[in-house]
Amino acid sequence: MEPTKVRTKILSQIQHMVGSAIIKDRRFLDDEQLIRAEQLAVLEEIFNANVRDTEIRELSSHFSAILRGDHPCHLAIWGKTGTGKTLTLSYFLNLLSEMCRAKNVPMRHEHLDLSNPRPCFRALNDLACMLNASKRYQKGISLEEMMIRIETKLSGYQGYLILFIDEVDNIRRDRDNFMTFLVRRLPQRIPAKLILVLVSNRLDWPDHLDPRVKSFLKLNELIFKPYDAVDLQHILRIRVEKALYPGAVESGVIEKIAAMASRDHGDARRAVALLAKSAYLAEKAGTNITFSLVDQASAELDQDRYLTLLRSAPTQLQAAMAAVIEALHKAKTESIGTGEGYDAYKLFCKRVGLRPLTGRAFGDLISELDIYSLLRSRVLSRGRYGRTREIVVDLPQELVDRVYAQILLNFELPG
Repeated sequence: MEPTKVRTKILSQIQHMVGSAIIKDRRFLDDEQLIRAEQLAVLEEIFNANVRDTEIRELSSHFSAILRGDHPCHLAIWGKTGTGKTLTLSYFLNLLSEMCRAKNVPMRHEHLDLSNPRPCFRALNDLACMLNASKRYQKGISLEEMMIRIETKLSGYQGYLILFIDEVDNIRRDRDNFMTFLVRRLPQRIPAKLILVLVSNRLDWPDHLDPRVKSFLKLNELIFKPYDAVDLQHILRIRVEKALYPGAVESGVIEKIAAMASRDHGDARRAVALLAKSAYLAEKAGTNITFSLVDQASAELDQDRYLTLLRSAPTQLQAAMAAVIEALHKAKTESIGTGEGYDAYKLFCKRVGLRPLTGRAFGDLISELDIYSLLRSRVLSRGRYGRTREIVVDLPQELVDRVYAQILLNFELPG
């Protein structure tokens, strides 16, 4: 093809996209692109529409003790991905900080984001860096030394210290050491009034803690329910107003996206992603956002939901999925038995330093993966030889490769 024709094609496509633009500010379709002040402004509009009103009242009641000089207990927050746990808490803690300053109450809060799995040392190193107690990922020092540095840095602070630990169940190794330090040791070594806010997608997360830690961990609990259709409509309308030109969305489209999202998952992040994808397809087609474009965008985003699910899935679930993929690749067959899968799972756990669960628990993981449609399992009768479970991964090979690569990345293994 001649260069002039290529240039003409490129210029024509760019002019088409510019001429049919319906997005005036794409950043409001992706919170990661917004600066902190803009994020808080959007959140305030959403909360003013009474979205998450119940949860904000519960947070206000829990932390009101700070303003009267009392010491609130620790707080555990649970909820599915995309239910606004992190953003709601970030907004609330910023507002609480302003109130404490106005009343001369010494309070500071730190946000330790563990959305990517990591071992105990790295998590404490990240916390130490936030407190200016250490440089990032210093080699040659022990876990004990890292703990001492954090304690030393906080030894002169006597106010309230709120540690907001996001995705706390993502500590990959030495979880009990991590929690023992925060729950038992740190409060006894520093003069500050420590308040832990532990956020997780897993309701059963505390069940896996060391019993001694659980006995010390006095918690209030708050559950963020999935958004309903009305909440999602409020959220989407605010995004449309800020991100798109007037008249870019056909009547009923916002209600359709909200209804689809509330029916399937109640995840605001995925609802906004569907809106963003629909807007992109509309610009390519040179039209407004229509019902058919929403359906097309939903189909294209469907494959990506597997990767989103795995990013926030428990480490044991990720290990089971990786083991099944490896076992199928090694066997060069379309299906494997539970025994082959469990053997591969134990080998994978050994590679990543994860304690393997029992065979029965592995079977429960396979059932959970089946529920998420990441694989299929069915029980087969072999007559006098008993019954076995057949495991099949019938996703497209390209998607299987992406899923496996994502799991290796989460475990920091080479691809």
